[in-house]
Amino acid sequence: MSVMSPIRATGRALRRSKRLKLAVPVEVTAYEGEAEAFREATQVMDVNAHGGLLILEGSVRHGQTLRVLNRRSQQQQECRVVNVEAADGGKWAVGIEFTSPAETFWQISFPPTAPRAATDSRG
Repeated sequence: MSVMSPIRATGRALRRSKRLKLAVPVEVTAYEGEAEAFREATQVMDVNAHGGLLILEGSVRHGQTLRVLNRRSQQQQECRVVNVEAADGGKWAVGIEFTSPAETFWQISFPPTAPRAATDSRG
């Protein structure tokens, strides 16, 4: 049985902060439990204050833990895979979110987000 992610509940991604096109060189280490599964140098293609989108050759799964090293700043951040889709050349487009706040990890300031309107749950 598949559980729908709240991120994809409406058929399109719901983001807590604005996504910006920004290529940042990173090194990604994927883990299976406590063991390192693989390490790969790549780039993040889009970023937001809570994570980003990167392209990987290595296969990952939803919920898997990754450690991302920003090669410009040498900062590391633990992340969780929140989306995986096939990309060109047999690679994977992987959406990640930080497991703890890291709004300065990408070394840019993000614009504030507009508050979301409350929905009426009475239908």
